[in-house]
Amino acid sequence: MNQLQNYKHISDIIDRFKPSNSDYTLSLLREAVRLGVIDENEEAALKSKLFDGLAAVIDEFTEGKSTSLSNDKANELLSSLLYNIDAYLISLKNPDKALTEVREKTVGFLYDSGGVALKRVMADCTALMFKNKKNRLPGGSEDYNKALDEDIRAFSKAYSIRFGAHRNPVIPRYKTALSPRGTGVVRLKKYLTNLLAENLFCRCYDSEEVKTLIGFEMMRAEEMESNIGNLYVPVLRCAIICQFLMPGNTHVLLSEDDVRNAESLLEDYTPEELQKIFSSAFSRLPSENMEYHSKVFENELPHLIQSVKHNNLKTLLAYLPKSQL
Repeated sequence: MNQLQNYKHISDIIDRFKPSNSDYTLSLLREAVRLGVIDENEEAALKSKLFDGLAAVIDEFTEGKSTSLSNDKANELLSSLLYNIDAYLISLKNPDKALTEVREKTVGFLYDSGGVALKRVMADCTALMFKNKKNRLPGGSEDYNKALDEDIRAFSKAYSIRFGAHRNPVIPRYKTALSPRGTGVVRLKKYLTNLLAENLFCRCYDSEEVKTLIGFEMMRAEEMESNIGNLYVPVLRCAIICQFLMPGNTHVLLSEDDVRNAESLLEDYTPEELQKIFSSAFSRLPSENMEYHSKVFENELPHLIQSVKHNNLKTLLAYLPKSQL
């Protein structure tokens, strides 16, 4: 017997309510049981109601010929059904209302409402795609340009809100510094949001400097016979070193002498002191979305510190060699 069954509303204990966005509907029911808002019998009845709703989805998908459907495909349709319902319940932004909807509304209503919510997410993706194209990085890599020009469009064409909402029909070949979590169009929106944050950061600097920096980063990758990865991270690294060398500057392009000067100035500091120095430089960078950049900076900080302590900062940075001055 659940020992916490003393509450009528999730809002009474919202600080202890922790559903998973990747499995919202079922985790909503699990949490409601855990916190005593519903009992296990009601949880089982609501789950049965949701799973029974799969029959109508299968009938719609097969146009009444459900006997020809494989178990794997049935599981796919169930995943799509739950993904749609998750999207609707999350859009309510109120766990009490979400639980009430699961209790009182038909599965068909929840499914259709989820489709409406996902269409809004898809519309958001279209708007984000245009913003990213407007703020495209100058001289971007082949993967970067094909992700914007081909992959997003291919995803939109292949994506099925009704019968494959949870799937990723196309994964953009260019990777953002932080990998988006989740699946389906929700993941795509996170990807485009991350990409826009990166593009707008780079747009804070002179486009010719960014183009030159990216060009040298791509040359370095070719010389090392490695894949050309994310293009924003090299800009972020150089921007931090530029801020260290010249606080308040608006440049991002370093010369070979700048890198050697930075190595000389930083070599005697402890890792703890370097962390404070780099954090101070990072805090002065221009950006609208510091939450995203802060997460990337946390990932990059150990690499910056280690490169200084091993006297090989130049291997981490894309800079202008003396031969190009």
